Formats: sequence, structure tokens, C-alpha cells
Amino acid sequence: MREETDQRNRDLDEGLFAAWFTPHETRVAPPRREEVPYLNFAPLRNSLAGLRDARADYDRARDARSGQPLPAERARALDAVLRGCERALTRSEGLPGRPWYRHQIYAPGRYTGYGVKTLPAIREGLELRSWREAEEQIEVVAKTLDGFASELRRAAALWQEP
Repeated sequence: MREETDQRNRDLDEGLFAAWFTPHETRVAPPRREEVPYLNFAPLRNSLAGLRDARADYDRARDARSGQPLPAERARALDAVLRGCERALTRSEGLPGRPWYRHQIYAPGRYTGYGVKTLPAIREGLELRSWREAEEQIEVVAKTLDGFASELRRAAALWQEP
């Protein structure tokens, strides 16, 4: 997006759009676009690293039992925690401008009908060039992923109990 914006602004500065106009047509060149800032994706990257670690912990704990079934009570508790994992990916506040969509990882796009968008709050902030909103949503989605990783660690602990 940054490269496209820079190229478009250079084309405008060099008069490329005006060169396409003919004398008997009234046309106006598009406006210059605001430069794309460098956003801080570090919180999201850190959360993804934590999620990878939590998944690895869960896999190790599950594999360590290698065929030994869980007691019925713990199996029910594990099922409840795993159901909670999906719920941890939602926020009661929903997405910006669409509070009825609560899932932070995927949702129908704002302008795509039912076409899905991944990380919709961040992605739509970027597509709409709403930089402040995108930066805020990076933090929100990072916290959501941290909550998911926490639930996954709870599930791993249930596998590890004697």
C-alpha cells in the first residue's frame, strides 16, 4: 500500500494523469493520497509467538498421554475449556462500526457482502486508510489472541494432571 501510494503521488507530481486528458473532455486528476505511516505490529507478532508456544505446550501435553484416556470429569472440563477457546476469539464490543460481528479473527467484510475478511478490524482500518483505528485494533486483536493462548494453556494443564 505504501509503494502504491508513493507511485500514485509521483505520477500526479509528474503530470501523468493530465497527459491522458484530451482537450475536449473535462477531467480532474485524482487527489494526492496521504502517505502510509509505519504501524506498530509488534503487539500482534508477540501475541502470535505466545500463541505458537501455547499450541506447542498443548500438543506436547496431549501427546505425552499417548492413548491414555482422560478421566470422565477431566474430559468434560477439557471440552468446556476447548469450547471457551473459540469464545475467547470474540469481543462483546464487536468490530468497529459493526458491533454485531464479535469474532476478531474472521467476519464478513464491510463492503464484500458475505465474503470473509481475516483480522477484519485491522484489515478494514488499513483498507480505509484509517491509520489510528488500525493501530488501535492491532492492540485489541493482540489481547484477544493472548486470551486464546491462555485458554489453550488451561487445556494443556488438564492433559498434564495425573
